[in-house]
Amino acid sequence: MTKQKVHSLTGRITPELMLAAFKAVKRNRGAAGIDKISVHMFEANLADNLQALMKDLKKGSFEPKPLRRVFIPKNETEFRPLGIPSVRDRVAQEVVRRLLAPIFEPMFHPSSFAYIQDRNAHQALDTLMALHRDGLRVVLDADITGFFR
Repeated sequence: MTKQKVHSLTGRITPELMLAAFKAVKRNRGAAGIDKISVHMFEANLADNLQALMKDLKKGSFEPKPLRRVFIPKNETEFRPLGIPSVRDRVAQEVVRRLLAPIFEPMFHPSSFAYIQDRNAHQALDTLMALHRDGLRVVLDADITGFFR
């Protein structure tokens, strides 16, 4: 693999990229963040919202809002905290993902499944089962509950 030299990516932030990122966020149909602005509300003034966000990203002045914290049931007695970013922050995250993925994903190990477009837990399990059929008998299972608290 040849090393790729990458300089500032802000020049690659275009109105087309901003719109594509918004459309990806809209497809996910997520809830509103702490600012209570839904995807539909953000879209009502889409051109201005994307232009302002693009300006902040290019200037380096973008500041994400705090996450809206909700608790979802883990089982009958436990709940898992979930942080919901604002729509604006999700668009910014998608812009950054689209800029960085082509640079870093080629460096990931072929067995990596997390955070890679078009890879998922089901594929990871299929790979694990194939390795088992091939004779692999040792698996490390690490529980990191509470690690990020």
